[in-house]
Amino acid sequence: MPRNQPSQFQRILTALAASILVFYLWLFIYQKFWVKPAAPRTQPATTATFPASEPAIDGRPTAATAPSTARAEALDRPAPDARSLVAVGGQDTTVVRLGDAAKGNPFPMALELTPRGAAVRSAWLRDHYETVEKLQPYAVVHPLIEGDRENASLETPWIRFVDLNQEVRLDAVVWRKETVSDEEVSFSVQINAADGSPVARAIKTYTLRRQPAPSKGSAGQTFDVLLDTTVENLSGGPLRIVLVQQGPVGFRQAYLKTEDRAVVVAMYEKGREKQGPAAKSHQRSELADKESLELGRDEDGRRVAWVAEANQYFTCIVAPADRTGPDSPVRFERVDATHLTDRKDGHSEDLTFRYVTTPIAIAAGGRQDFAFECYVGPKSKTVFQSVEQYASRNYYAVITASFYACAPTALVGLMMRLLNFFYLIPPNNYGIAIFLLVILVRAILHPITKKSQVNMMKMQKQMGALQPKINAVKEKYANDRAAMNQAMMEVYREAGINPAGNVLTCIPMLLQLPIWAALWTALNSIIEMRHAPLDGWWIKDLTQPDALVPLPVSFSIPLISSLMGGPITAVNLLPILLGISQLLQAKYMPHSSTPSTSNNPNQMEQQRKMMMFMSVFFLFMFYNMPSGLNLYIMTSNLAGIIEQWRIRQHLADYEEKQKTAPPATPRGKSWLQRKWENLQKEVEDAKRLQTDKSRKRR
Repeated sequence: MPRNQPSQFQRILTALAASILVFYLWLFIYQKFWVKPAAPRTQPATTATFPASEPAIDGRPTAATAPSTARAEALDRPAPDARSLVAVGGQDTTVVRLGDAAKGNPFPMALELTPRGAAVRSAWLRDHYETVEKLQPYAVVHPLIEGDRENASLETPWIRFVDLNQEVRLDAVVWRKETVSDEEVSFSVQINAADGSPVARAIKTYTLRRQPAPSKGSAGQTFDVLLDTTVENLSGGPLRIVLVQQGPVGFRQAYLKTEDRAVVVAMYEKGREKQGPAAKSHQRSELADKESLELGRDEDGRRVAWVAEANQYFTCIVAPADRTGPDSPVRFERVDATHLTDRKDGHSEDLTFRYVTTPIAIAAGGRQDFAFECYVGPKSKTVFQSVEQYASRNYYAVITASFYACAPTALVGLMMRLLNFFYLIPPNNYGIAIFLLVILVRAILHPITKKSQVNMMKMQKQMGALQPKINAVKEKYANDRAAMNQAMMEVYREAGINPAGNVLTCIPMLLQLPIWAALWTALNSIIEMRHAPLDGWWIKDLTQPDALVPLPVSFSIPLISSLMGGPITAVNLLPILLGISQLLQAKYMPHSSTPSTSNNPNQMEQQRKMMMFMSVFFLFMFYNMPSGLNLYIMTSNLAGIIEQWRIRQHLADYEEKQKTAPPATPRGKSWLQRKWENLQKEVEDAKRLQTDKSRKRR
């Protein structure tokens, strides 16, 4: 092989590097031109303090006003005439606290309820915290300023009276407080005609039950808020109404480098009763240029099972109560998702969803209940699969809906189970669980790694012996590439060499790639690993970069920051150590001591530069990755160095024995070899007979 001809190993590395570069170039273009970035939040994060009262915003009236044109168009309804029907509420705007988020209390969360719209302003979770210091409970939802009003979670925006062709806005009304207890709070509002006569009354009740924390982890724990809205017919005749129920708002974007907020809708379908509802995820970026997006509707054989909004680790799932399959009598005209806008700059800031019922008839003096079971809590596989109701509704789909195509659900689930299993081993540390996972994976892949390295060494020896013949073929057929390739294949065949055999040396690396992808997805999906440290000093959170030295100002490097998944906000030591481990692993890669053109100084220098490039490339690619993923790859590289050192010793001993060992006695042919030779002989005999017959006919 000429000196300027690249080796098979170098071509494989070049192809691998080119593939990775193409992938990240596509990722950069996608994030640059397709994904709409979220606008910066204009209000500080809510803390665990509870204000005594809620002032009116911009002097809003308590009577209902007409909905915006955009919302009316989104519901395909004509604009209401607010002069005919008026919602009459109360005057007390003092917020109400339900439950408690303090550690050790019997409630799973604390809710702050506002009479304005009878909605949830904020929700704090017990045993989950804002930061690793665990000073404040984590706030799942926050109030959002939209236009001239405050938008809160689980509002009932309006009721449409179909026969009267009127819509009454309820989210801007101060509802009356009816009952307030430790576990239940109810509000009411009355809808009157223009002459003051009553038409209907709406009662909205929130229930949060006491639930002591389970003794072992989070298994069996529930995070349910029961929402029951009752509409009473106070008129003298029948009414047909359409109720609109809104989901949560104010979910924070937990992972700032990518868009992680999404709406997930699950549908019951005929034939899937045993498997549970099928779910589909919609990213916030899908709504950036739309007023609304229809998620699903109740049709024959299909029912909306639940809808959820989620960020990286937390979710709010709103499920119609008592709906267990595709034949539920309660029907929704549709469920749609919509984005909310920030008052300051008008950019897309958040998203929510709305249930819209079909027209429902209420007899004079009758009532209609609309009940929802709202899960407000962590995206926990343990919780979703240990609570029967959650498992039957397939709440686990909120987690799996965010899995990537390159990380199959089964493989991610396996990574999650292994990490949680190793975590049970004292001292109960997820960092140590990652170390144990590396040992397990390396042990499983060791036979393949060893065989591929040994085959590579044998291939190099054989190629070195064949090099004179290869050079002669190249000189002979220098002007005929097809003939050259045919002659080269004949040389390889006579020597018993498969030129594609070197590709097998990449199998251990290729098998590791889906494991890395699955581990990355698992780190973004295991709520128990959030704020889980390795040592508590250097790596405080395995799901985030190690951030050894935070920088006062973040900065971006053109093109490079896109590869890194975001700007540089701190000095991260772990990715640097990862790059060094890549260099060391390349240095200790086994190589043959037999002289061959593949080991000439020019090609060895090219391979060395390629390895250095890949090490630097890995440093940038994994700079802002979770510490747990970097820790796994770095540990795997160090284990690989030890493994390669042992393989080098094995190969050195093997070559030494080959030099001193007497010629091997030819072994007898196997049954398969004898069978193949007999078959070839029969074919040759058949051809010979056919040729003889042809000659006789002539």
